[in-house]
Amino acid sequence: MPSASLTAASPRLNPRRKLSNDERAAVYHALLSRSMNGKLPRGALSATAQLFQCHLRTVSRVWTRAQSSLRAGAMLADVSMKFKGNSGQVATRSPKDIELAIKAVSHNGRQTLRDMAAQSGIPKTTIVRHMKVNPKLKAMSSYSKPMLTDDNKVQRMKHALSFIPTLSKGTIFGNMNNFVHVDEKWFFLTTVKKRYYLYEDEVLPTRFLKSKRFITKVMFLAAVARPCYDHHKKCHFDGKIGVWPFVKPVEAKRNSKNRPKGTPLLAPESVNAEVYRKMIVDNVVPAIKAKMPRQSQANIIYLQQDNASPHASVTTQRLLERGVTGIGVSNQPPNSPDFNVLDLGYFNSIQSLQSRKCTRTVEELIDAVKSSFHELPRDNLSKNFISLQKVMEKTLEHMGRNDYKMPHMHKDATIKDLTLFNVHCDPLVLENAQAYLSGR
Repeated sequence: MPSASLTAASPRLNPRRKLSNDERAAVYHALLSRSMNGKLPRGALSATAQLFQCHLRTVSRVWTRAQSSLRAGAMLADVSMKFKGNSGQVATRSPKDIELAIKAVSHNGRQTLRDMAAQSGIPKTTIVRHMKVNPKLKAMSSYSKPMLTDDNKVQRMKHALSFIPTLSKGTIFGNMNNFVHVDEKWFFLTTVKKRYYLYEDEVLPTRFLKSKRFITKVMFLAAVARPCYDHHKKCHFDGKIGVWPFVKPVEAKRNSKNRPKGTPLLAPESVNAEVYRKMIVDNVVPAIKAKMPRQSQANIIYLQQDNASPHASVTTQRLLERGVTGIGVSNQPPNSPDFNVLDLGYFNSIQSLQSRKCTRTVEELIDAVKSSFHELPRDNLSKNFISLQKVMEKTLEHMGRNDYKMPHMHKDATIKDLTLFNVHCDPLVLENAQAYLSGR
């Protein structure tokens, strides 16, 4: 509450001032302290109005509303504001006028609020208020996508159709329990920019890099399958086959304040066909044999990979030559990272957790990525496989193109068991896709 010494100065009243709820409560307590047996003495209202620099009627309304609420049986006096939503200055532009002005600006001129305001002739503050009351106008990110040829589109459609069982003439995607998705991704020791939420009295962390262009990074290979219930082990299989770094042991070439010369270290390794094949045969295949449920291994387990050059060294025939049975290799369509659950979202989930951990060495980075991989809930992977099925349906709907808009499926609210749910493909979409392919 303002000091009583302010009353001597007799400040100029502001009749248009609107008091906040806290100020109204302070006004009521000031009046309450002056009252006797619930009645105000002469001059109490005007003195309080001067104290809070507001109109006399404002103070009177606060007191009247408080007394009315107490008489109505309220435990505490209600002095909150009762302004309607249409109070304040009258808008000079209607929402329709703002919409037409903004739509007249090209997309390139709408990349920032400042550019959009300058080219549309509408103040930035007006646009911000318009966005609060009109959620249809919002910022959207545009990501570049692979350029597809006609042959790529046909292969994408055939790949999507291969996951819809044809024997039962159904339109539900298969469970994909016998597919293991593998892919590589770079993980960085740190990033050039990080965002923190701090108070003004806190110190922003300062990070130093020798070069922004050469940040230490390590490539990892991850392998995942769709989570399901393992009837043999009587528990749920989480779908996490494993994650492995491409590193090699080296020795420190010179002395430093951190280590002497000759100290064993791990250094990032360049990935070629031989290194990739060795990783698959020595790490991925044994992990699949050890972790995949027995009911899934009753059929052939397919190792799905993209078409990167080193991946050509791993085929079903070459695995057989090395004595690997029960595992085949299936390449996803070219230029189709959206057909791999790791690229579709699981790598982003791992990176989100890994970025929260402080890492300064390659060894710490490896530990951070591995721990993040295993910390993710099983349901995250199940949701990614459901999203993959929806991507395939959208691919069929758009005749193999990748310019579809992914709908929000509300998985947590609508799907009871994520491990058993499979997307139902629209029969009309399926019929049109099959007719399109048969006509080529």
